[in-house]
Amino acid sequence: MKEALEDVKAAEQEAKNILDEAEKEAKAIVADAAEEGESILQDAKKQGEEQRQKLIQEAEAEALKIVESLKKEHEEQVKHLKEISAGKTEAAVDMIVERIVKSYGDS
Repeated sequence: MKEALEDVKAAEQEAKNILDEAEKEAKAIVADAAEEGESILQDAKKQGEEQRQKLIQEAEAEALKIVESLKKEHEEQVKHLKEISAGKTEAAVDMIVERIVKSYGDS
């Protein structure tokens, strides 16, 4: 009987040891999962930041293209207006000279 009692106590101790070990393993698994989750979160944040930077660079490059295109277009318009203006200036000078010559040429 004493032997049976010792066997029961040994079995209970072994069961307790198994439960303790299982609890330690469960805590380790939870800790590892939390660490892995944090790592995944940090990777996602890093990728998001890299994607954000890439999008900003692409937008800036596109904006520069648009600005250059608009600048070229406006420079061409200014050139054209100057050409038109130069032609009209010559005509205006000729007209003024003609009037002066007519006014003073007849005297």
